Amino acid sequence: MAYNGPNAVAFAQRQSGRYGDGECWTLVEDTIVGAGGKSSRVLTPNFGPLSSYVWGTVVTQAALQPGDALQFTRYSWTQTVTTAVNNPDGSGTDDSRTETQTRGAPNHSALVVRVLNSGLVEVIEQNIPTRTGQVQTIALALTALPDSTTTTTTPVAGGNRVTVTTVTHSVTGTVACYRPINA
Repeated sequence: MAYNGPNAVAFAQRQSGRYGDGECWTLVEDTIVGAGGKSSRVLTPNFGPLSSYVWGTVVTQAALQPGDALQFTRYSWTQTVTTAVNNPDGSGTDDSRTETQTRGAPNHSALVVRVLNSGLVEVIEQNIPTRTGQVQTIALALTALPDSTTTTTTPVAGGNRVTVTTVTHSVTGTVACYRPINA
């Protein structure tokens, strides 16, 4: 049976709560094998609970498609949003909010649901947070996305309020991308 990525994604999306034993590997392994792919048990050298699992043929992030597998090692994506508001009277506010997503201490497995844009994918996973995380779908940046700045001018009494919003990203660790192969 040939591996079918869309079938793998559909299977994973039908899961709710904690799948199997709740480990990230279990969801990805059962999904890939059930859709006709080869087991990571066979493909991973020295397979064990702390292994960096191999799910098939290595592909570039640019070539990712639904049903591909990701193996994270000490991955962290930090996104910081800074907003500066300047009022016509010279008053204003500065606000900064930082959100960090981490995966893989040391390793974590997920399945690509869809590619959102270059460097940003939607994945399905479980075991985040560790030992309690249920099956979830989330967007993750695989490489640092371009920084962006948006300026908005709003007329108010006495002039214009200028709001400048800057978004920065950083990504550390590694993400191995795999195209599952036929069993």
